[in-house]
Amino acid sequence: MSNHSKNCGRIAILVHGFAGKKDFMDEIEEYLAFPAYTKIYDDVINVTYYSSKYGLNFSRPYDLKTPIYDPEIEQTLSNHLLDLIYSAIVDRELPILIDIFAHSMGGLVTRAMIKFLMPLKDENFRVSRVFLLGTPNHGTRLAQRIINIPTDLLLTGLNIALEIPRGGVSMSDWQILKSQFIQMVPTSNFLKNLNKELTKGEKAVKWFTIRGLNSSGLLESVWQPFLFRKLWINRKFPYLHIGLIPNDGVVDADSVPLKHAENLTVPSATHMDLLKWNSKKSGKLVRDLLSPLILSDS
Repeated sequence: MSNHSKNCGRIAILVHGFAGKKDFMDEIEEYLAFPAYTKIYDDVINVTYYSSKYGLNFSRPYDLKTPIYDPEIEQTLSNHLLDLIYSAIVDRELPILIDIFAHSMGGLVTRAMIKFLMPLKDENFRVSRVFLLGTPNHGTRLAQRIINIPTDLLLTGLNIALEIPRGGVSMSDWQILKSQFIQMVPTSNFLKNLNKELTKGEKAVKWFTIRGLNSSGLLESVWQPFLFRKLWINRKFPYLHIGLIPNDGVVDADSVPLKHAENLTVPSATHMDLLKWNSKKSGKLVRDLLSPLILSDS
């Protein structure tokens, strides 16, 4: 969607989540094509930080073993996202204001780009606003529980199995130990560094988060108790308490809010409903809650 009859100098970038693809953001892209938003955005650009347009692909360079960000590794998802943004603005009149709509892990990719990489680039563009949809800003219990069984070895094995037919295994295959999945474990060094004191670049951005609290799903009876259960002991009878941590089916509710953001909640939304702005009732609630914020300060 483009509107070049005017020059408002603002574009929207849509960023999907873990193992996702551009199609996941289609309903947001469609909604931002409505006339009210074409007055704000010159363009809406739906990107993928994976190499394959079909999403995660073990045989492509940007796959599961690619870190969200690592100072010692040049090929990261955050580096790739920044390159994609530069490609999107290269032929435009500069400078450009950018709003980013990021789902789930895409929000971590966006935050890492702004915190660690933007100061290294020139000022052809400025990120104005970031809307984080169900982003596990403090990690996800899903990653933590699955790592415990342990997924790092399983996924390394899968990568090796796919590499052998292509001529052998390289040292890069063991990069899985710094993978995006492991970086989402709540205690990861990546998250510790990401959530440290804000940089000047981060302070210049208006941040918004929105979370869902509906953990229903096809495997609710097994999935939820296993991944989001917590045990605690109380001095009063019956002493041992078992309950479910509020979550959207993928991300703990408490993991989404940020101290420096305006934090919003749609209790009826699941993790994927946060993207269903046209097809789900709860997704429309997300849309209607964010719309005034998008239209303001344009």
